[in-house]
Amino acid sequence: MILKSEFPNVEVGNRPYGEIMLEALWKHSVDMPEKIALVSGENREHRVTYKEVYVQCLSVASFLHSKHFTHGDVACIVAPNCLEFFPIVCGITLNGGAMSGASYAFTEYELTRQFQDCEAKMVFAHTCNLETVLNAAKKCPKITTVVAIPAENKPMPNLPFGVIPYSSVVSFKPDLHRSRVDIDVNRDIALLPYSSGTTGAPKGVMLSHRNLVTQLNQVKSHFETHLIPKIDPNNNLLEESDLLFLPFYHIYGFSTVTNILFRGATGVILSKFDHDTFCRSIQDFKIKFLKVVPPIVLFLAKHPTARKYDLSSVKVLMTAAAPAGKEICEEVMKVIPSIEYVVQSYGMTEVSSGSHLAYIGKDAKFGNCGKLISNLEQKIRDPKTGKDLGIGERGEVCIRGPTIMMGYLNRPQATAEMIDDQGWLRTGDIGYVDKDGYLFIVDRLKELIKVKGLQVPPAELEDLLFTHSKIEDAAVIGVPDEKDGEHPMAFVVRSEESLTEKEVLDYVKERVSHYKQLKGGVVFIREIPKAPSGKILRRFLRDEAEAIRKAGAKISKL
Repeated sequence: MILKSEFPNVEVGNRPYGEIMLEALWKHSVDMPEKIALVSGENREHRVTYKEVYVQCLSVASFLHSKHFTHGDVACIVAPNCLEFFPIVCGITLNGGAMSGASYAFTEYELTRQFQDCEAKMVFAHTCNLETVLNAAKKCPKITTVVAIPAENKPMPNLPFGVIPYSSVVSFKPDLHRSRVDIDVNRDIALLPYSSGTTGAPKGVMLSHRNLVTQLNQVKSHFETHLIPKIDPNNNLLEESDLLFLPFYHIYGFSTVTNILFRGATGVILSKFDHDTFCRSIQDFKIKFLKVVPPIVLFLAKHPTARKYDLSSVKVLMTAAAPAGKEICEEVMKVIPSIEYVVQSYGMTEVSSGSHLAYIGKDAKFGNCGKLISNLEQKIRDPKTGKDLGIGERGEVCIRGPTIMMGYLNRPQATAEMIDDQGWLRTGDIGYVDKDGYLFIVDRLKELIKVKGLQVPPAELEDLLFTHSKIEDAAVIGVPDEKDGEHPMAFVVRSEESLTEKEVLDYVKERVSHYKQLKGGVVFIREIPKAPSGKILRRFLRDEAEAIRKAGAKISKL
């Protein structure tokens, strides 16, 4: 059964993303030239107005043009959340290029892999990770330019020869009469985030200008017409400040910052999650609509720091990226009584962020992930037979519409496995739609591990473990963790009995980001359970991990 969105269609993106955003910024800068667009939650003096953001976007575009960065090129941003992020994105897309974001916590190994895979021509790197970026860039001959983004409250350090300070970029004279780049909104890549899809190592997700602009229109319409009026009839929430602490390189964080600038609100940026700074920002900026991930719900419900501050401005808590438990949601509403609604949304990188957004209705049951937004279709599919299922029946959630990605970069087979010949994207999540149109996610087909809402593909860690000379075979699963959601646990077959858990932990720790480390522990076993096809039978490993947990065994002694 194919189910269509109950909401009216919005305009599908038919103009380039950069032009749409620049036009919105120009309108805001005329209507409210002194309004703060973005401000640092860590340093309140570090802020930019809408007029300044507009001018910076044009300056970045002029700089890129001078460097012959043009249609089809890719530029990476490797930085924590910062005020410079969006002008760089806008400048890249105005020139017909694509932006690919990466975590500033990525290692040289991870950055090299992404730079090489997307064939980056230019990198904007924060000074906190500049040395790592430069080491990775040396292995990527296509990278011709590296720009250094300064840290707040710190002078720009002496830069290696050839590295350009960001101040030189924004000093470029904006070209107000620049000639437009010929962009095909349906086929040209605007954003190239990396995701693991349902399984496997990270892959470049090709999101077109049409994808991104349609998503902007969908979210704006949903919030203005279907969500906010039910919470705040005066619609003042749309003009309030939003807290931006979710990583901008992640599609959830990216969509929050772009949607704020699109509608003309103020974004309070946190470069990293710090307990006190987070709570102080909510208190001082009187955040009313707080967008989070489940570990933050847990923090607000249980951590003593949350009780040190006045968080009574918060009226709505919206969580996404992973399910939030009923008990924790109820507890956070007791701790912060001003919270009237705890709602969930659903989406993924491959659908340009959100496919289902929170909806307030008398018929809503707890645990729903909202309703399908404008222009989209969904169906629930039996993962074994491929048969379409009906209302209330559980199966794999499939989505179709104008925000579905073009595919994975240079991976036609992976794309074909994700999107069928009728345009249906297989999410890898098991769920059902109730009689009132609400989506419920109940399980995952996909093997991804989610740590604090961030993806950790088992295949990535397994491939790394295979490079250790003392490891014969390995498999990685996620084990539950109350604070972080899940932690990776490795099951390892030793080729040499002298291999210790510490050796394995240290080997992984030196090569991947902190959230990908084996905090679930290491278990040494004789053989990895596999099907005749060679596929790892992870359910047996999960059973083993659960038995270990119940027995209270210490992983390091196994």
